[in-house]
Amino acid sequence: MSWMKALPASVSDRILADAYTTIHDAHAVVARRGRHVDSWIGVASGLLKVVVDFESGKSVLFTGIPEGSWVGEGSVLKREIRHYDLVAMRPSRVVHIPRATFHWLLTVSFDFNRFIIDHLNERLAQFMATVQTDRMIDPVSRLCRSIVGLYNPVLYPTRTAVLDMSQEELGELAGLTRQRTNYAIQSLVAEGLVQPQYGALLVRDLEGLRHRSANGA
Repeated sequence: MSWMKALPASVSDRILADAYTTIHDAHAVVARRGRHVDSWIGVASGLLKVVVDFESGKSVLFTGIPEGSWVGEGSVLKREIRHYDLVAMRPSRVVHIPRATFHWLLTVSFDFNRFIIDHLNERLAQFMATVQTDRMIDPVSRLCRSIVGLYNPVLYPTRTAVLDMSQEELGELAGLTRQRTNYAIQSLVAEGLVQPQYGALLVRDLEGLRHRSANGA
């Protein structure tokens, strides 16, 4: 947990004592919409998605939560019910920081407060970008924005040039079919921006992807 590095040992010791982990199979619900939020959630290994299923049958996927990332701080802060489902996209191990511990951290650590403020600010920007991306028709632009979003240094601090996601997972995050995902990846390969690897994607030019994303239609 990278945010713990700036905390005093006594504070870190309490976090480690209070935290607990859960194990989830692929497609299992980690946290359910409509339930009270009892913990702040981090991904120790695996991959989660933030999704809302409506009664009409429509499903909206907001973002993926890869290894080393955290989610749910807004709901923990406001002591409200969860407005989305957290679902495992692959077998995942999840870390829970209990709500009481989370609020205690806010009272004792300025650095943790700063981390949460930055996190909330970046999450808001991410969701606004998701709404904009959802209106895009071009599959290349949709995929490009999804990839760029996973390289937010505040939300996803452990990202490397190799994006450990399958073509199927990338397509699901971008809201694309398998065929349109393959087309989009091949287009980005032709532009020299990415290179497929077995079960992963090598990002060769992140700045180029950002430029492609910003100029998508």
